[in-house]
Amino acid sequence: MKHALIFTAALSALILGGCNAEPKPVAQSGPVTSRGDANVGGPYTLVNQDGETVTQASFVGTPHLVFFGFTYCPDVCPMGLQQMGAALDELGKDKTKIQPILISLDPERDTPELMAQYITANGFPENLIGLTGTPEQVDVAVKAYRVYAKKVSLGEDVDDYTIDHTSYIYLMDKNGKYAAVFTKHDSPETIAAQIKPYLK
Repeated sequence: MKHALIFTAALSALILGGCNAEPKPVAQSGPVTSRGDANVGGPYTLVNQDGETVTQASFVGTPHLVFFGFTYCPDVCPMGLQQMGAALDELGKDKTKIQPILISLDPERDTPELMAQYITANGFPENLIGLTGTPEQVDVAVKAYRVYAKKVSLGEDVDDYTIDHTSYIYLMDKNGKYAAVFTKHDSPETIAAQIKPYLK
């Protein structure tokens, strides 16, 4: 319960101000990396970049990193996924023992076809899986991971919008249980070091 409270507090304190701007400064003692038995993760049903149905059970047996973002995100999402890619590169040949996952926060625009193109961007993890679905399906995953996400209009056109959201990288163990969360302040070396024990 103590770890869950720490995680919830960290989640509230580090909400980003969206993909277009840095968040307002907040008082904090340093990088926050929470570990323990927090109420994060749970059942969901989505589709991958190949249009195949995927659930949380699809990844049981393999530790995985989960990042929530969207393909139209100009900076925060690419930076987060490049951070994930760099951390996995630190693992050397062991990086194939963990599955990186991107879950879209923009199912209205992020089709499987678009996700298939996006996940191959330079610097992203080599075996990154992109998941999307209906707004209702994505909302289930968002709530399961306690992700903050809010659509923000950028103009009069209904398609002209961005999404403010948290930019955490979640480490889930081989049983699909929450293991740790990383922020943009964590170095690839730090992330890799905390992943290693879960690859055994």
